Amino acid sequence: MGIFSNPFKAKGAREQSVEISLGTEGVSDEDFTFDVVGESFQRDHLVALLKKHGVINEGRFATPAMLELEPTNDFDPTAVKVMVEGVQVGYIPKVLSGDVTKKIKAKGVSEFEVPGMLGWDTNNPMPLIGVRLNMSEFGL
Repeated sequence: MGIFSNPFKAKGAREQSVEISLGTEGVSDEDFTFDVVGESFQRDHLVALLKKHGVINEGRFATPAMLELEPTNDFDPTAVKVMVEGVQVGYIPKVLSGDVTKKIKAKGVSEFEVPGMLGWDTNNPMPLIGVRLNMSEFGL
């Protein structure tokens, strides 16, 4: 059973960034426990990523995700965008964005890369596409 078999479960100036490399060898669904929000608003971006990598029939896709601070966000000055390959795929939930922003700033950067996993139901012709992150670096 994949990590997204039930998608309805509860879930500024550019500074230097921190990057990691993510191979698919040994990647486990259990490593990705942090749910991103707002993916439904980014469906076109997510589908384009899946098509670009030819993984539509796979059901999951491991990829690095960039957390970017968004201090000019009108709704939340501590908002943290989640980006994959330069396109937005969601946000860190507002209830945690302040803590994540503090931890990113404490590293002296405005963006930080973490392992990410996109997942969807391959039996659905119009599946919801979820995004989960490995936020162990942040204690989440």
